[in-house]
Parts: sequence; C-alpha cells; structure tokens
Amino acid sequence: MNDQSKKPVAAKPAAAPKPPKNLVPRTAPKAETQPPAATPAPEAPLPAPVATAAAAVKVKPVRKPTKVQETVAKHQKVLADALVKAQAIKYDQPKVMKPAPAATKKPGKAEKPPKAKKIKLVRDSYAMPEAEYARIGELKKRMVALGSEVKKSELLRGGIAVLAALNDAELKAVMGRIERIKTGRPSK
Repeated sequence: MNDQSKKPVAAKPAAAPKPPKNLVPRTAPKAETQPPAATPAPEAPLPAPVATAAAAVKVKPVRKPTKVQETVAKHQKVLADALVKAQAIKYDQPKVMKPAPAATKKPGKAEKPPKAKKIKLVRDSYAMPEAEYARIGELKKRMVALGSEVKKSELLRGGIAVLAALNDAELKAVMGRIERIKTGRPSK
C-alpha cells in the first residue's frame, strides 16, 4: 500500500443544536374567586351566580378498574374469606407464662404485658434406610398435589404427632413393624 491510498478520514462536522421552539405556555381558564357557598335545601332554587360557577366545574367520569385492580380486589376477597374460616377453627392455645405476682411491682410504673416464652428449637441428625427416606419425598409431592407445601421436618413432626395419638397397644404394634438399624455414621 502506498501513502497516497491512505486518505485521512475527514471528521464529520458536529451537528449544531436546533434552536428551541417558541413555546407558549397555556393558561388555565380563570375560575371565579368567590368562596363556594353551602348548598341550600333542595326546595330553594340556586341563585344565578352560584349556578354558573357549578357549571364551570367539570365532573370527571368514574374510570373502569384495570385488570390489576380487579385481580387485587379478587385476591383480597379470597384472603378475607380464608381469614374468617381460619378464625372459626377452634384449637388449644399454647400455655403462656404466668404473670409475676402483684407484690413485686413498683407503684407508679406502667404494667407491661408478659412476653410469651419462645419455643426452643433443637437440631439433630438421624440415620434411616434409603427406602424410608424416599418416602419423605413422596409424601412431600402428595402434599403439593393437595395444595400445601411442607418441609421434611414438618412431615417428621406430623408423624410424631400421629404416633403420640395412638394408644399403647397400637403404638407397640406400629413400632414392632419398624426395622432396627445400626446407629452411627455409615462407613465410607
């Protein structure tokens, strides 16, 4: 290639900014500066100046709710119905700590409501046969099909609750069918 074939690229001239259009601000029509009068009884005719002021005010039409607003309203109704049903269920309330005796309270101090005792959670690990562990997954899938998602720990707690509800003979029969396994960590 020779030097003549290489021509320097000419820079494009920068486009000059367009001058702004002559904008003329719109002014709102001036409303009458009279204070609004209280509406008289329906039998009395309105005075002429008040009637013209009322005619000058535009009434906005009511807008149709959007799909999102309709969906939100529908879900709020469903949630309200579910809350009413849930509140109708009777169950045993957890026991609350007894309040401190009145003699230990200082006079003049505002009484604070007693705090509910927090339930202590315990972490543990268990060994179980693979077939029984696979059943946990099957039960979780069944619960999802029924419309309720559960965790593994919730399934185990539910099983304990069912076992606790059995009488002694039934409990012994069920536990007799459970295979004893060697405890401890499996060898690698």
